[in-house]
Amino acid sequence: MRHKGSLHEKLFNLTWPIFIETSLIMLLGMGDIFMLGTYDDNAVAAVGVVNQMLNMVFLLFGVVTTGTSVLCARYLGMRQHSSVRQVVGVSILFNLLFSGTISFFLGFYAREIVGIMDLREGVCEYAVDYMTWVGSFAWLQAISLTISAILRSLQRPKFPMIAILSVNIVNIIGNYFLIFGNGPFEPLGVTGAAFSTVFSRLVSVLIVITALKRIVLPDLSINDIIPFRWNRLKELLQIGLPGAGEMLSYSLSQVTVTYFINIISNEALIARTYVVNIVMIAYLFAYAVAQSCSILVGFYIGEGHTLAAHRLMLHCSRRGIQVSLSLGLIIALIIGPLMGLFTQDSMVLAMAAIVVWIDVILEIGRALNMIVIAALRAAGDYIFPVAFGALSVWGIATGMSWVLGITWGLGLTGVWIAFAADENIRGWIMLHRWNRKFHTGELRLKT
Repeated sequence: MRHKGSLHEKLFNLTWPIFIETSLIMLLGMGDIFMLGTYDDNAVAAVGVVNQMLNMVFLLFGVVTTGTSVLCARYLGMRQHSSVRQVVGVSILFNLLFSGTISFFLGFYAREIVGIMDLREGVCEYAVDYMTWVGSFAWLQAISLTISAILRSLQRPKFPMIAILSVNIVNIIGNYFLIFGNGPFEPLGVTGAAFSTVFSRLVSVLIVITALKRIVLPDLSINDIIPFRWNRLKELLQIGLPGAGEMLSYSLSQVTVTYFINIISNEALIARTYVVNIVMIAYLFAYAVAQSCSILVGFYIGEGHTLAAHRLMLHCSRRGIQVSLSLGLIIALIIGPLMGLFTQDSMVLAMAAIVVWIDVILEIGRALNMIVIAALRAAGDYIFPVAFGALSVWGIATGMSWVLGITWGLGLTGVWIAFAADENIRGWIMLHRWNRKFHTGELRLKT
């Protein structure tokens, strides 16, 4: 990392490529959803449900990825370059073996896994097809996520950005030919979208591996991977397990709530899928800032500069909230014509028009959550965000979704009210914890 320049300059240099990369990742998911929207609304619901379940699996892969990102930044700040290489080697090998095992079960037991959601007949077969193919090759996403996190932590965020740009191009072209049967291909629908997704992820893996070995860490060798260093894995898991536990709890909660929404109606499930993909635009900037903030906080705390870390976190939180709130308002104002591009179902449109206004409030808490929790994790506070996060997402987001959405009959509107309450309560409590740790001198690494 360069040691010159202001905090804001360093933040900007890290954030903009991560923001572009994250935007392109969002477009990748939206590409499948919205291109399938012109094929069949049931296909949209199916892919939305499967992606929700796969996101939970990707969080398992993130157990090591999260720890890798924090430790690489920390050791870089301490100038311990051999430790950086060892962390990289352990994380890649472990995630390859772990994700390969998970991928086998996802593909082989796709029907049983999808059956948990009790989907309607018109949606279920689409979901099984998509899970079979995308799940079988989930290990590609695991390797791509791991190496991309390494590259960002080593201050080379442009390479993951280039990789995901290439992936978007490949995926859109693949969707065009395989979903609709253009050119010499037969129309494959959801299966075509799955083939395109798998191939595009293979492209991503090839790009980030090439960047890591040939440009960023050319001195990375087999000696950094074998013999396997269990002490490094222990370090990674100490950070990654709590962090992934928090996200896994959240994702399990979302899967449970998706099941509730399926009970409400098929239109609610379709509306939820469209809205979730559209409102990603509102929190993309906050997510990118959270990633950059985590890297820089880990670096500065590794150097012992806790005041710089504190000022950076506060600055990131303000900017994240401002941008997320502004984008949320814009989405709410244009949701009618925007949704009209993909569906003409009046019930779906009516539900979406209501929940996006609730989402404006939700985005305030979501931005604060992402940024402060990322900073707490980089500062070594792993347990509290997980414990309180689990209490909040299950007690408020999930519990209130059932009460408001099902028991009180508010439907998708009640679910979104529960989401907004959860995000904002968690966000402000995490900010209070960060401030208390800074003012009491706890904001430093234990040695």
